[in-house]
Amino acid sequence: MRAYVNRPWETLLRPESPAQNVTAYTGRAHGTPVTITVTRGSDIRAAVELQIEGVLDGVCVVDYPLAPIRTERGAAVDGIRITKSGVPLFGGGYDSEDPFGWYRPDGSWDDTGFITVRGGTQDPWSGFEVGRNAILGFALGPELESQGSWGMYVLILLCTVFAALDAAFPMTMFYLQHCCDVRDPEPSDFYLACQKAGWVVFPLLLLGGYCYALRMIP
Repeated sequence: MRAYVNRPWETLLRPESPAQNVTAYTGRAHGTPVTITVTRGSDIRAAVELQIEGVLDGVCVVDYPLAPIRTERGAAVDGIRITKSGVPLFGGGYDSEDPFGWYRPDGSWDDTGFITVRGGTQDPWSGFEVGRNAILGFALGPELESQGSWGMYVLILLCTVFAALDAAFPMTMFYLQHCCDVRDPEPSDFYLACQKAGWVVFPLLLLGGYCYALRMIP
């Protein structure tokens, strides 16, 4: 299992650190190369450079945490400022304990940007925009995830053991299957032919199962 990042497009991006205070995330999303480079200039500032081939190329700057602001709910949250290609994207407060905790400078809750509606199209990048949640997520350092499913791997492994036992002891497996309901069972020619065909087909299916288990995203 290897560590990856799974955001913001439900794909895996490999993290690397080519230099001090620099983290690069690379991979492919919808078949398109994606590179996101995060440079931390200080404890409160991070620059997020987004490069999506033929779709997007820009730099977002996140200043967080800034001076706290008082929200309409009475609690104080850290201030935040996000600019996108030099244009202000958001300014106000952010509650790190609440994924929906975005607040305007006056302390009122900002409910914009949580739902995105796009018309049906075959181009997955049509109308694509990088939201503040994704930008902040990379600036703060997204949680690493593991590619692959141990549960699916164990299940495929058990199937492999049964397939190996059937190939090693073909008659034993047949007798165990029918000993309780048939007296002196004997396999038919059709059964033997199907069993031999299974020795060829099952390994191919199991191989596909292993590949699928290794590529699953938990």
